[in-house]
Amino acid sequence: MAKKESILSIFIDESGDFGELKEKPAYYLVTLVFHDQSEDISDNVKRLEKSIKNSGFDIEYIHSAPIIRREDVFKNYTLDERRSLIYKILNFTTSLPIVYATVAINRNTSENKIKLSGRISREITKIFQKYSKFFNKFEHLILYYDGGQSELSAILSAVFSAHFDNVEFRKAEPQNYRLLQTADFICTIELLKIKRDENRLSKSETCFFYKPQELKKTFIKAIDKKNIDKSK
Repeated sequence: MAKKESILSIFIDESGDFGELKEKPAYYLVTLVFHDQSEDISDNVKRLEKSIKNSGFDIEYIHSAPIIRREDVFKNYTLDERRSLIYKILNFTTSLPIVYATVAINRNTSENKIKLSGRISREITKIFQKYSKFFNKFEHLILYYDGGQSELSAILSAVFSAHFDNVEFRKAEPQNYRLLQTADFICTIELLKIKRDENRLSKSETCFFYKPQELKKTFIKAIDKKNIDKSK
């Protein structure tokens, strides 16, 4: 029996944009979620799907920032219902055999597209270099991104192609991949961590995480355990 090819799936999500800097401080984040395809997560996904269905939610996917800000389809749900959804994606994420890395760029030091593109490229390259042993274990890499920002798509294509000759790029819709929703969730929490440290959480964010220390102790600490820096 032939040995099965070792494949690493990489799911990408971002926060921020390449447009004109309209506020200070501002950040651009890119989160990369890494999943070894030999680690089966079908049961994890089934439990999440069942939990969502049993709770009566009629949504395509869990989109974390709009849930917190009560935007889009989530404006029709109460605070308790939206908090329930966030806890579902939290529990799903912490149960997964994944690790992640997030690149966070202060836009005040990268005001224009050229500087921002360069910083993102360099920071992602540092991840490849620091964890080369991890990446070299895999015979094939598959990168999933929804293509929401053409600038980031170009950066990902250039940086990954420059470092790996075994990478495949796939445009993927978040509603079809729970791990893209996980990347979205982690990226949201990483941004909230920055905003909390800088004491500038918005009114909607403060109202959503209304329990003392909930954001730090329940969400930030739990997600940080999945950071590739903490992996063995």
